[in-house]
Amino acid sequence: MTIRDDQIKSLANEKRMEILRLLNEPAEHFGHQQSADPVEFGVCINLIAEKIGLAQPTVSRHIDVLKRAGFLTIRRYQKWSYCSRDEVALNEYLNWLAEDLSIR
Repeated sequence: MTIRDDQIKSLANEKRMEILRLLNEPAEHFGHQQSADPVEFGVCINLIAEKIGLAQPTVSRHIDVLKRAGFLTIRRYQKWSYCSRDEVALNEYLNWLAEDLSIR
């Protein structure tokens, strides 16, 4: 599998798309996070699970798929994992997709 295959697969699931949408505005959706600034440090996986109504292990699997695609970065702090979008990777993918789908 190539990175492009991983990227396409990662965006083919509505829950993963929802995670990316929520992480686009972490202060709005996760401003109540007390352990770390959601914008500067990322959002705790447990809060993401709570927000989208899925069990934490299920959300962790979705996040792993997004991480393999390069769309998320994960930071560990003590026993928690925090997620942030990788805007460079997302924009690079969108540019590739636009170019690949253009009429030649």
